[in-house]
Amino acid sequence: MKREERLLVKYYRLSLEDEADGESNSIGNQRKLIEDYVEEREDLRELGSLELSDDGYTGTNFNRPGIKRFLDLLKKNQVACLVVKDFSRFTRDYIELGNYAEQIFPFMDVRFISVNDRYDSSFQSSHDGLEIPFKGILNDLYSKDISTKVKAAKRQMIKNGKLCSGSYPFGYRKRERGEIERDGIPYGIDEEAAKVVRLIYHLALQGKKNIEIARVLNEQGCLTPGMAKRKNGSFGYGLKEGERSVWDSTKVLNILRDERYAGTLIIGRYRGKGVGRGKVEEAPEHMWFRKEMGMPAIILREDFEQVQSLRPRGKRGTYKKEHHILYRKVRCANCGHFLYYKPSEYGAQYHSFFCKQPHLSPDSKCFQGHIKEREILEALLSMIRVQMRLAETIKAESKRKGKGEERQQAKKRIERMEKEIERKKGLKAQCYSEYKHGELTKEEFLRKKGSIQDEIQVCQQETQIIRESMEDMEDKKELVERYGGYQDDIKLDRDMVERFVEVIWVYDVGRVKIELK
Repeated sequence: MKREERLLVKYYRLSLEDEADGESNSIGNQRKLIEDYVEEREDLRELGSLELSDDGYTGTNFNRPGIKRFLDLLKKNQVACLVVKDFSRFTRDYIELGNYAEQIFPFMDVRFISVNDRYDSSFQSSHDGLEIPFKGILNDLYSKDISTKVKAAKRQMIKNGKLCSGSYPFGYRKRERGEIERDGIPYGIDEEAAKVVRLIYHLALQGKKNIEIARVLNEQGCLTPGMAKRKNGSFGYGLKEGERSVWDSTKVLNILRDERYAGTLIIGRYRGKGVGRGKVEEAPEHMWFRKEMGMPAIILREDFEQVQSLRPRGKRGTYKKEHHILYRKVRCANCGHFLYYKPSEYGAQYHSFFCKQPHLSPDSKCFQGHIKEREILEALLSMIRVQMRLAETIKAESKRKGKGEERQQAKKRIERMEKEIERKKGLKAQCYSEYKHGELTKEEFLRKKGSIQDEIQVCQQETQIIRESMEDMEDKKELVERYGGYQDDIKLDRDMVERFVEVIWVYDVGRVKIELK
């Protein structure tokens, strides 16, 4: 794609902590700052522009809708320039900042501008070897400091018995602030979902097993926790619009184990695992805040205690990846869920996978029966051997043609072309200056500018062709690095599966699709 057809991306980000700083960090302020900057520069005004923003998202990771859209455009080579207010708007992770600014953006021929940092990757004078890492480290330390303070404030709220989470259990709804302040009770009952909870306990008291309860709920079309969340305007556990989920034994057991349904308010059960990781872990039980009758009960305390006696808590072992070689790699091609692994007492050749959905829902379209682990491993091993042979062929061809030297020559040609492009851009700017000072007529200026632009376009096209050739060489190099050096009589192990396999889709017994990394 020609550079003139690529986009100038204006990116704005505001986190919840930034809102405390007032208008200085607002989306509107960032927009005005960047638009004023772009308006003063003719080379930027010529580009088609796109605005992307993330309001209320942390800068410690890239799990943001706006930045995901930007990265998608970057992969498609549709970005010519990225403009941000400062480095921290793009990311507060100094390692990622340095990686993109010094490696990825130059390779993709993307100009990177940080207005307040006075950084523009197009000008050699702005390349200070310590500038980006130093400011990135400061941003990273700031994020960790803010995280520590926020966690301390939340811990104090939990000790005081105050709710500091926006989530709520299935069967309940979050009450308005005024209602909470009036009586201190954070949740109200969602009657539609509460009926499902009562049905689950009723069936459990009749002696039904968890999977039997799940089957009854699916047959009656009862709302699942994810569908109830989505119906109430929340995120719905990642469910897409119109997508349905089904009950299973795990969902049923989680509700039967949850003491909150008997009226006990529990706060602080989970905590974050680290800054920007977006993951949580269960906190030790002694750190939980518990308050009897701190929320309206959906079931009787006696019924809850009786269900616990019918389902005594056993000590569950930690499920390890070593339990089987294809752990969390095999999915159902219809529902997308991971298949359940069923080891056989008759030997490894009879270990198999199956989809649980047909056992839970009578109208499930997922495949029925079991597919043997041995069949999947044989197909996977055959595909990996093909890749390894291809890697050896490429390796031998590279030695014969001297691909290392060819790659170096291509890099030098790109460097020469880029310098030529910058020189011609300088001539273009000089041409504009001569027109402004009356040394050229408008017709002469437009003719000279058009001629220079045509020359720039030729250089850019040649550079793009060389880059595409280099990308093809890099793809082959990556394949050699990943699959080269193995013997043809290899045996699969867990490390190799992790290294090579993205996912294995099962359509039916004997029908699989393997996606390699």
